[in-house]
Amino acid sequence: MDSLIGLALSILVILSGAGIGGLVRAPMRRGDESLDERILLDIAFGLGVLSLIVFVFGSLRLFWWKWLPYVLLLPALGFFWRGLPDIAFAARGFATRKRTAFDLLCAFILVAVAVMVLIPAIAPPSMSDWDSLAYHLAVPKLWIKHGGFYYIEFASHSNFPSLTEMLYIPGLILCRPDAAKLIHYWIGVLLAMAVAILTRKHFDSKTQDLSRAFPKVGNAWMASIALAGMPIVLWEATTAYIDLATAFYTVVAVHLLLEYVDKMERRHLLGCAACAGFAASTKMTGLALIPMLAIWLLVYRWTAEKKVYWKPTLALVLVAFATCLPWYVKTYLYTGNPVYPFFYSIFGGRDWSAELARNYSTLQSRFGLGHGPAAFLTLPYDLAIRPDAFYDTPGLFVGPIFLVAVPILMVARYRTRKLVGLALLFAAHVVAWFVLTQQSRYLIPAFSLLAVLVSGLLSADESFRRTRAAVWIVLFATAIFGLWTLVSFVKAAAPCVFGFEAHDDYLRKTLDIYPAQEFVNNNVPIDAKLALFGDTRGFYLDRSYVWADPGHNARFTRYFGSLGEFISYLRKAGITHAMVNFRFFPTRTRAGAQARLVYDAIESGRFQLIYQTRGRGGVVAVYELR
Repeated sequence: MDSLIGLALSILVILSGAGIGGLVRAPMRRGDESLDERILLDIAFGLGVLSLIVFVFGSLRLFWWKWLPYVLLLPALGFFWRGLPDIAFAARGFATRKRTAFDLLCAFILVAVAVMVLIPAIAPPSMSDWDSLAYHLAVPKLWIKHGGFYYIEFASHSNFPSLTEMLYIPGLILCRPDAAKLIHYWIGVLLAMAVAILTRKHFDSKTQDLSRAFPKVGNAWMASIALAGMPIVLWEATTAYIDLATAFYTVVAVHLLLEYVDKMERRHLLGCAACAGFAASTKMTGLALIPMLAIWLLVYRWTAEKKVYWKPTLALVLVAFATCLPWYVKTYLYTGNPVYPFFYSIFGGRDWSAELARNYSTLQSRFGLGHGPAAFLTLPYDLAIRPDAFYDTPGLFVGPIFLVAVPILMVARYRTRKLVGLALLFAAHVVAWFVLTQQSRYLIPAFSLLAVLVSGLLSADESFRRTRAAVWIVLFATAIFGLWTLVSFVKAAAPCVFGFEAHDDYLRKTLDIYPAQEFVNNNVPIDAKLALFGDTRGFYLDRSYVWADPGHNARFTRYFGSLGEFISYLRKAGITHAMVNFRFFPTRTRAGAQARLVYDAIESGRFQLIYQTRGRGGVVAVYELR
């Protein structure tokens, strides 16, 4: 099956990271790491380094080199050489190990989740991959077409840190967007693994009598299922987004910080700093993790020894910022603002304005149910019961984990400084998220920490014996509900994934703009340039395009005195055609000044219709400028 090619390619990218990580970490390895921990850390470091290698190729504009993907995949041979014997040995031990029925149940649930999520994850990026088709995949495709990095004037998102997108490059160069998309799925698997390892090594009391119905079991199962069963996490794993990568590096950084305070070995401090830097390399909100971890380390050492240790804290901060620095330098060189388009009032920025900054801030603040004290107090309830208020795609349920956790967090006894620190780190994430933009998927790093925290608290206090059983029931029910939310995705993707439906047929059926973009690729001149109205998803276009709706950039956010001025401006920008997705374009009665000009152009014949398709969501039309 064709899907197996993309699956194999995505696995090779992950194993290439493992090979690079094994080489980088070889001088720092010790015998105190379990096999799963060693592999996890190798992959975490290796994927971060691999992204920086791809960054160098992009900076040198070598993406055109046809052998580049194969060179990037060569380190996978190192994993096969060094890692397979260890895995084979561990597999034999795993097969002979005695397990309880409850262990098997937990393993079955996690495997069922992984398999069910894998089916829509393998399918080509479609309707649920809006941001992927707009920029997570579309911007790397433009870079590849150009040969490397360049300034994309119409998309401010192209200047965001892009560690995860660099891992999509090999698949995209080989014209396998499914392989690129699957990278995020595998990072989701690694995230569940990282949560389990963090819990097992630092928050497992090993004394969990849950009741006769729930025999002794390590609470690493609880943390992993709590996270992996969340519907929004399951959905994220089917997309080519980046939030699971941010969460992955957050959890690994916390694990290494706690390893450092336990063993006081420099390798763990530097590893923690590097992973914090990698988290900040996935998205700008990841920058907040660096001062959070620095404060945790400073306070932890002071409470333990009544002495302030500035040097380790300073080393953590410097190494972390050095790790993510390339992305912020790139953004500064292209825009004049290292965190473009944010903090415009301080740094300014190319092709941006105070008006755009205000509009962007207003758009971000629309998520959630307010920023006041009352909204903060009801946040756990609102996230569980009213999830659509925290995301622009209906049906992305957060689940009850936060709501269930609140009474536990309030009455639990925090017996160790690690539990206190983890609780404060989680709270800091939530407060920062609450103040900035309340999009639920941005909370996945915090939810990852919460899963560990709740399982750790329940493990540490025997008075929670009955509570544990109740929490297990909630987690199992949430995971089952999460799988149910994926049923429609699985049903739509399965024929394509198993070879009963061609990729093009699948996309025509599931992606409203695909037929119009397919028409453009087959019928519009190769040197044409499209203005996209009512949509930003240009990934499947093989012609040049710009986001032409006001609000995305300064070039197309302006006042036009007449239709003639509007058309003249489009022509000067090189626009020859326009594509309008009326599903997301304002209606005639609600149209603003520029949208009214689009309707005027259509009605006057200045936009001449050459293609139109009507799907379940509405009309998508292609016009030629006259």
